[in-house]
Amino acid sequence: MKPSRPSDTLAIHNMLRAHTASGPAVGRFVTAFGAVDLAALQGGLSTLDSPLRSAAEGRVEVRRGHGRSVVGVFDLVAGQVDDLCGPELLAPWQHWRGRFAFVMHDEASGDCLAVCDHFGTLPIFYSAHRDALLVGNTFGPLLRAPWCARQPDPAAIFHYLNFACIPAPLTIVPGVRRLPPASLLRWQAGKVDVQRWWRPPYDEDLDGDADTLAADLREHLVATVQRYRPVGSDWGCFLSGGTDSSSVTTILARQHPAERVHSYSIGFAEAGFDELDFARIAAEACGAHGHFGSVDEAETLAVLPRLTELFDQPFGNASAVPTRACAALAALDGRSILLAGDGGDEIFGGNERYAKDQIMQRFYELPRPIKSLGRWLGRRVGGGSSHFLNRIDNFTRRGSLPNPDRFYTDDAFASEHFNELLSPRLQTTLKPGLSLQFMRELYAGSDARAELHRIMALDLELAIAQNDLVKVDGACRHAGISVRFPLLDPDLVAYTGRLKAHWKVRGLDKRHLFKKAVHGILPEAILRKPKQGFGLPVSVWISERPAFRAWMHDLLLSPRSRARDWFQADFIQHLFDRHVAGAWDYSGPLWQLAILELWMRQHLDGEV
Repeated sequence: MKPSRPSDTLAIHNMLRAHTASGPAVGRFVTAFGAVDLAALQGGLSTLDSPLRSAAEGRVEVRRGHGRSVVGVFDLVAGQVDDLCGPELLAPWQHWRGRFAFVMHDEASGDCLAVCDHFGTLPIFYSAHRDALLVGNTFGPLLRAPWCARQPDPAAIFHYLNFACIPAPLTIVPGVRRLPPASLLRWQAGKVDVQRWWRPPYDEDLDGDADTLAADLREHLVATVQRYRPVGSDWGCFLSGGTDSSSVTTILARQHPAERVHSYSIGFAEAGFDELDFARIAAEACGAHGHFGSVDEAETLAVLPRLTELFDQPFGNASAVPTRACAALAALDGRSILLAGDGGDEIFGGNERYAKDQIMQRFYELPRPIKSLGRWLGRRVGGGSSHFLNRIDNFTRRGSLPNPDRFYTDDAFASEHFNELLSPRLQTTLKPGLSLQFMRELYAGSDARAELHRIMALDLELAIAQNDLVKVDGACRHAGISVRFPLLDPDLVAYTGRLKAHWKVRGLDKRHLFKKAVHGILPEAILRKPKQGFGLPVSVWISERPAFRAWMHDLLLSPRSRARDWFQADFIQHLFDRHVAGAWDYSGPLWQLAILELWMRQHLDGEV
């Protein structure tokens, strides 16, 4: 294909808007290369003027130099965008720190390079067809490509029902792909090649005296968080009351005590879900100015019709609701940037399931006859209405598996209920092991030797990069603010990967070294608090709130939903019955099914 002039091949549509009267200009980008019918795409490009994706994560920058055109979104803590347009191109993004997603076009050859940051915190979507390529960091316009059918991909739906998100490179439609974290796309002579340029390293070479290691970890943690401190005063911190957000808030508050840090927290009325008391303890201890709000059933029902606007694709993590409320609270207070504590569990060893996995590993290592007997007992007591006995069955079933299969059982709803859940039409196009195979490939991609590190790497790849960060990014974008993730700094991630696994989890003791490192930074009440997470009380609302249960029930069993012929209505009713009876908590899959239906109605059906 004969190269065209940049003005012919590079179509850059910038939406510039101000978050506040004095706030930074922000935008989105879409680029088209090759034989793209731009006239046919114009309707799609114009959707960038919609407030559905009001990006505030950084300024859209357009650069040209040495025969290269670059367009992208950048919020760099270290590194220079100008390096992309210098005489040499030696992959400078490998040394960048912060958030970035950009597309580079070689004006002489017509070749294209697209790159996203270490954890894919800013999305890049692409669609290739013959000698044409469309690239953007928003999904909607790519659906307008003449070759892109607006039909859902069954594999994407299946992954979504297992993982609560659609993992890259898939998207909800077959004609569009998303660039995986830390990946680059090369487009040459009409061909697409995608490669990974970084993965979390696990050298596992640090061991020794506990006090020395704790002091060193503390030094790395404090220096990293301070490096991510924004300039100016129009920023704040998410503060859930957990150890990670409390650490970020406290370190920044103590860095410059005279410049009071603002923190933002959301709670719930339901016991076991609310952490506002801990958020207040953390804020008061470090002198932060705490701002507190709450989310209830009525507010959730009111916001649900618009919840699908936060995300490019179906996204089934229910904590998106309180995250959105927290970001909105900060935006109303005049903040333009929030710092988040995401990633701490996955680098310090804080997830409850890491400790559980170690117990299951001990069961797995038992002699085969003892293990078989335990599994037989599990089958005998499980399957009834007792939640406790069903947990015994669940433990023996999971403990009989090796990893990553054992770890996958946390995210295997659609696989485990393949025949009961999916319609016969979907069953003919899918296999129960599809999502497990995807997880096995991710698991195999890590260089970690320790079993704990391998599942932590898996969580960074899937639970963090493709779930939690999507949630926080979508919530903040919808509120018109930016977000930074200091605990996911690649240097800090690499340093924690050097620590031996036993410094993360010892038996049931999680974050073993981290708790020593932050002793004196965090109040004892925060260090001792049980792990709660930031979950919406959907399980309580389905069981105890008739209005909420009726809304979800009517949505999932409506004639419109049944007409899709994706799921078996009798099984969905069965999930409701068992959840209300207390046999098992099915709030997660029920919420995912509801969000999927809402998203389809708004984005692919073209109706509300």
